[in-house]
Amino acid sequence: MANPIPLYNLVDEEERTTLKKDIQAKYEASGKSTRFTQKAARIDSDDDQEGFAPDEKIVIPEYDQLLGVDPSVYRQINTALNSGKQHLMFYGPPGTGKTTLARHVAGMLHGQKWAMITGSADWTSQEIIGGYQPIENGVVRFFPGVLLCNFDRPLVIDELNRCDIDKVIGPLFTVLSGQQTTLPYRLHASDPESPQYVILPNHKDDPLDHEFAPGPSWRLLATINSIDKASLYQMSYALSRRFGWIFVDAPKDTKAFIQNYMEQVKGRQPETINGVPPLAAIWDAINQIRTIGPAPIIDAINAIEIVMPGSDLFNIPNGELRVAYTDAFDLFMLPLLDGILRHEAEQIASQVSAALGVSEDGSELEGLKRRILSVAV
Repeated sequence: MANPIPLYNLVDEEERTTLKKDIQAKYEASGKSTRFTQKAARIDSDDDQEGFAPDEKIVIPEYDQLLGVDPSVYRQINTALNSGKQHLMFYGPPGTGKTTLARHVAGMLHGQKWAMITGSADWTSQEIIGGYQPIENGVVRFFPGVLLCNFDRPLVIDELNRCDIDKVIGPLFTVLSGQQTTLPYRLHASDPESPQYVILPNHKDDPLDHEFAPGPSWRLLATINSIDKASLYQMSYALSRRFGWIFVDAPKDTKAFIQNYMEQVKGRQPETINGVPPLAAIWDAINQIRTIGPAPIIDAINAIEIVMPGSDLFNIPNGELRVAYTDAFDLFMLPLLDGILRHEAEQIASQVSAALGVSEDGSELEGLKRRILSVAV
């Protein structure tokens, strides 16, 4: 039988003291905390392997579940890794598979031992590198941040440009360039003679208590959305040159992508294709103004298939199928157009209406124009 959960009357001073003692006893019983106690949320890749030996040539294969990525992307990844580039930055339009690709690389490099976090404007150096935190009775001690806690494995940082990058991981500048850096924290905070924590640039088999040394498999794999980077925090040149930059673009042939997706994923081949499939025409219209990747198009296909199963997605829709298309456009593509100019919105509205066969003098066209113009500036 499980032990009953103790209850404390916090109004009673004696019981409050008992509660503090019980918490301290549990804390001490949990054992000494180590630099790898705190872990980032890990998402295991579908293609985990055991990684590569130190002297083995790295070969990251194409990820067959990620359609639309140009083969040059994998070629550049392998070139960068085998030429000694430790850290990679995946950048490009939204929805091109940057995050999935970073996870794929992490899984191939180090099996299941990798971690992933998502950038936030609220991040500080304390969350990422570490800092003092109170324990009890005014006593503080240094707790490593998520990066140092995962110094033994690849760390995927999704949407890195959403944080103030230089401020958050500034202490790593020196380490990324191959030099040791000293943190403004001591092993024993109350002792001015206590050694300060240091981050070593290279692996060390038996680091001292105040030393953080990267494991042989540690590396940063980060992603940046090229649409957001102009309005969000910028990465300084000093940091950016520490990475190999991999551009992940949208597919050039949208018609071929949609046809391949329907054949390989949905198991359907069109009997005839009269011109450009409507979704490809819509995608092309958007890409003339603001490039987007396949993700919202795949979302639109899935949504239309749910509403109208087995529908012909290769020819101009009519009736309820056209409504399903416009709903999918509003759900998955319209939000990505926020901030476009008015004349750009009018251009997209005209091309989308043509792709869907919307009458030029009907209420459908007016409604479509009004919704697209609502996101324009």
